[in-house]
Amino acid sequence: MEPRAVERLTDLYDYWMQYVDDTTCYPIDCVYTQEELDTIDKWRVDFENYVSEQEATWLRDGGITDDTWNAYKENLNSYGMQDLLDTYQAAYDRYVETAGAVDTTVPATAETAN
Repeated sequence: MEPRAVERLTDLYDYWMQYVDDTTCYPIDCVYTQEELDTIDKWRVDFENYVSEQEATWLRDGGITDDTWNAYKENLNSYGMQDLLDTYQAAYDRYVETAGAVDTTVPATAETAN
């Protein structure tokens, strides 16, 4: 690994990881079926755009109300949220089944990141 990358990882683990309670993360090497890729292609861009637009609107307009939050949550499914969640969960479940569950009881260090 490149020396600056090792330094960044070391800093991450030495200074920041002590504040992280759960080191579980979505694995970058999940493999998706063609159907799952089609689902992701169908929904992801619109979903992410909707989320970003809503965040920008709330920032511009000075915040969020209970009514706008509830409307936002209801609209998420019309942008494919449940389909995306199901897709990512299925890929993750296969990953855990084939790769074995990650042992989160072992503290993360720069050395274990290799």
